[in-house]
Amino acid sequence: EQMDKKVMNLIWGSVIILVGILLLLITTGTIEVRLSIAWLFAFLFFFGFGIFMGFYFAMHRTQFWPLIPGIIMLGLSLLMISSQIGLAGDAGAGLFMIFIALSFLAVYLLHRTNWWAIIPAGMVGSVSLVIFFHGIFGVGLMFLAMGLTFLALYFILMPTPEKHWWPLIPGGILGIMGALFLFFRAIEFGNYVLPIGLIIVGLVLIVKNLRSKKAIV
Repeated sequence: EQMDKKVMNLIWGSVIILVGILLLLITTGTIEVRLSIAWLFAFLFFFGFGIFMGFYFAMHRTQFWPLIPGIIMLGLSLLMISSQIGLAGDAGAGLFMIFIALSFLAVYLLHRTNWWAIIPAGMVGSVSLVIFFHGIFGVGLMFLAMGLTFLALYFILMPTPEKHWWPLIPGGILGIMGALFLFFRAIEFGNYVLPIGLIIVGLVLIVKNLRSKKAIV
């Protein structure tokens, strides 16, 4: 193990020195490189991705934390050159959100005890749907995906000895909200669905109160 760390330190030390020499040659004009600022930052972020992945494997994958900044930096690298590679509009931002979600998903897939990572992975990934699909349709997809995230978490935690039923509550609420947004327009949601929902809730409270009074009598 100690030998592996020494080898990794030698490799990364050599890479950093080579990058420093290359940047020095470029800044002094010894080497002329016509590179846009976007591609330069993309290269730097990709280099950061490689460094964090090096940390991850140098620690024999015992620590999960390098996965998060590493994969996020890979997403930033693609975001910097999104327009150059044909991602128009907000697609680059949506792709970046997906990479943030993937960083947490990788934490769970490679370190299964960290089930909590499913929540930020699903939440951030769901937000990307609003970026890709605008308007009320995108909002509906976002809430539906959030609901499915908690539903997936419920099934993931099912084999554990503890009874984790709580994901069903936010999962059900978010899923119903997503379904309502998808199947009703924004105006119809405000004019009909919301008032009807309030009426139903009020009736449930009244009936529950009447039953409790009968029980007392």
